[in-house]
Amino acid sequence: MARRCVVTGKGTTAGNNVAHSHKKNRRIWKVNVITKRIFLEDENRWVRVKISTRALRTLRKKGLKSAIQEHGGDITAIAPKKYVGIKATAPKAKATQAA
Repeated sequence: MARRCVVTGKGTTAGNNVAHSHKKNRRIWKVNVITKRIFLEDENRWVRVKISTRALRTLRKKGLKSAIQEHGGDITAIAPKKYVGIKATAPKAKATQAA
């Protein structure tokens, strides 16, 4: 999986290492991403997210849902409910065609 924060969307960036003589060499900067279990109080469940340490500070201050909404994300993409035990709807009955 890519090194990307699910809350802010920050990922690996590239640029130049510039020496004193202005000689440029390509380099990359990696995001400090950790896997963290976070408790969603209103849904009463734990979610496992890959989050940058910078976003984790924001998350502790504001909460998961408000931090994700602030960055334009969607909680359902990060924490799908398919593993929680939410009952799926019953399959629709097939309609038979009378000839």
